[in-house]
Amino acid sequence: MPRSKSERCAALALALLLSGAFAGTRLAPAAQAVNAANTAGGAALYRSCAACHGQRGEGLTASKAPALAGLPAWYVDRQLGNFLTGVRGATPDDTEGAQMRAASSALQSEAQRASVAAYVAGLPRPNARPRPPADAAALANGRNYFNALCSACHGANGMGNQSLGAPPLASATADYLLRQFAAFKSGRRGAHPQDKPGAQMRAIAAMLPDARTERDVIAYAAGLGS
Repeated sequence: MPRSKSERCAALALALLLSGAFAGTRLAPAAQAVNAANTAGGAALYRSCAACHGQRGEGLTASKAPALAGLPAWYVDRQLGNFLTGVRGATPDDTEGAQMRAASSALQSEAQRASVAAYVAGLPRPNARPRPPADAAALANGRNYFNALCSACHGANGMGNQSLGAPPLASATADYLLRQFAAFKSGRRGAHPQDKPGAQMRAIAAMLPDARTERDVIAYAAGLGS
């Protein structure tokens, strides 16, 4: 018995849906192979980064290079792009940024940057650093300002928020966070018109009343991972 036009359309839609579902199933191993290849490519590309950031992305104090292991891929990818294009690291007094600009130039394509970022994100995060001893007043001051100014973007637990472009802060070293905070305040970072998250950070940095409060907030943020 001939089917109506609506019945034929419904049958065709169902056939296409089922075809797509089975095709997805068949492609799963291929997708896994691509991911494995990307990871291997990222590992190879990362070797040039290890001299500063450590073999396992744990960061090296001597080179003032932060830990990268476990950072979200979207953030690492964005920062590599920022260094490459001069959004970050282009001011004359940013020595570490200039080094990163030179290093990022070795990654000639978006695919290479994405591959390195994915590899770094998959590395195990460094062991949590114990929170340094702090008097009750400093701890309370840091917590209060962090919750008032920082937690809306970086999260109350310091784990960041991709939708807001805010990276995790927990488990970062206080020394590194202090350097970045100073960079935002001075305009070495966040002043480029294309760096909207950086501009937001510059505005927040200006809200802290004094150097002691800055240290308290950063010590609290770094201690969230412990």
